[in-house]
Amino acid sequence: MAHAHTESTGTASATTASAPVRNRFLGVDVTRGIALLAMLATNVWEVIGDDGRLTLTGMTVTGRAATLFVMVAGISLAFISGGRRPVQGTARRAARANIAVRAVLIGVLGLALGYVSPEMVGMILTFYGMFFLLAIPLIGLRPRMLVGIAAALVVASPLVLMAAHNLGLEDEFDPLPTLTSPFTDPVDLLLLVLVTGVFPAVTYMAYICVGLAIGRLDLSSTRIAVRLLVGGLALAVAAWFLSWLLVFRLGGLPALLAASEPGTTATEVVWDGDLVHSWWWLAQRVHHSGTPLDMLGTLGSAVAVLGAVLLLCRLRIAQRLLRPVALAGSMTLTVYATHAVVLAFVSTDDLLALWLGLVIGALLFAVLWNRWMGQGPLERLVAIPADRARRAVLARDPARREPRRDPQPSEPGT
Repeated sequence: MAHAHTESTGTASATTASAPVRNRFLGVDVTRGIALLAMLATNVWEVIGDDGRLTLTGMTVTGRAATLFVMVAGISLAFISGGRRPVQGTARRAARANIAVRAVLIGVLGLALGYVSPEMVGMILTFYGMFFLLAIPLIGLRPRMLVGIAAALVVASPLVLMAAHNLGLEDEFDPLPTLTSPFTDPVDLLLLVLVTGVFPAVTYMAYICVGLAIGRLDLSSTRIAVRLLVGGLALAVAAWFLSWLLVFRLGGLPALLAASEPGTTATEVVWDGDLVHSWWWLAQRVHHSGTPLDMLGTLGSAVAVLGAVLLLCRLRIAQRLLRPVALAGSMTLTVYATHAVVLAFVSTDDLLALWLGLVIGALLFAVLWNRWMGQGPLERLVAIPADRARRAVLARDPARREPRRDPQPSEPGT
């Protein structure tokens, strides 16, 4: 993984003309950092508190954080494979080898966290590994084709989830999958990461595709950033309004309550409901549900956040103030894995203090580690074999030199 910050050496600091590129990458790292901090919040607070009331986290970032996290991973995959100009031939095969090694190592780390991580907190890394593997055939596609695949998944994946539910396919892992699971329960593990888990690839690959498409754009362009902001907001608002209309005005809520478990409240149905045997479920926007309106709404918010951050990072003062967030965003694998372990061993009723401790610890660690050691420790652990795999493929074609790539502050350690 290439190391990243706006004052790093190399092409990122070569000339004045490269400044927009530096800002563009800073914006991507900041966006990833925001997603990371939001993910920490979703792993600390429940959607509905013990008092039965909706939490602030449940109203704002639950579900949206994961979508943003994965979408930015797609952008990073675009950077690895050439940025605005996808690599060709041997260079593309080399990029695919690089991504494949990253996928395996990240997936293995997620399985290793299964020994200590509470619930699915660490398991997302195993899903991430699958997303990367499935993205390998996509890196040469044009943005319009990628958006078309994402649109097809928005339509098809909810139907797949409903079919799996109707067939009785459920998450069979209790406790969580670990390093032995690929050998003892390979089929159940595959079903988990593809369909039945919290972050099923059949749904989340739509976000990877959108990220790949965005990563092929000129993210240094103000016009592109404005379009991302406005278009994302429009999509998020439209999805929210359509769900509200269907559920609260056209009869969806009574039908969903009737199909839910006895005693389920309206708040639980709307904000934290499970998949039920009703076509009205498709009108929901429940977090992590994978309904069409959930997917469109969270995608819209993710795109809007990216556009807003890209615009904000054009300001010099914002670049300085947000640098710690960007550095944390360039070390998401290390920070996320560490927080999963912390949550496994730290128990407290003061959830705000816990979250603030995680955030402050992540930012301080990122700044200090970057200053003295550079690239994050787990990021380096993944990058070294991944880069060796890329060089090994390139070495088979001695007539080619390794292509010059965009400076990559944020090749996906996660």
